[in-house]
Amino acid sequence: MGEVQMLFPMEPKEFWQKLKAIVEQVVIEHSNTVPLINALDKKAQRPLLKATEVCAMFKISKPTLYEWMNQGKLPSIKIESRRFFHYEDVEKLIEDSRITFQKNQTKQ
Repeated sequence: MGEVQMLFPMEPKEFWQKLKAIVEQVVIEHSNTVPLINALDKKAQRPLLKATEVCAMFKISKPTLYEWMNQGKLPSIKIESRRFFHYEDVEKLIEDSRITFQKNQTKQ
């Protein structure tokens, strides 16, 4: 290969350094203007969760998750061969567990 013709009046190394600086500046400016996604925004973006995501949230195994499904603690939706969970159902399970825990604490 021969020498590459550049249409810029600078050396390639200098060009890439300036381009990197510009990209970094744009990323910093953009990160300051874009709000962080909180849990409520996630619900709007991803109403269905995969089994692996629910397991990761609760730090449980898939057999435990399927046991919860069999016990009626957490309803699921089967689409073809995959299981999905409504975000609202996961939130409800958390809230129900919190209420049960508080009731047990007041009894003691």
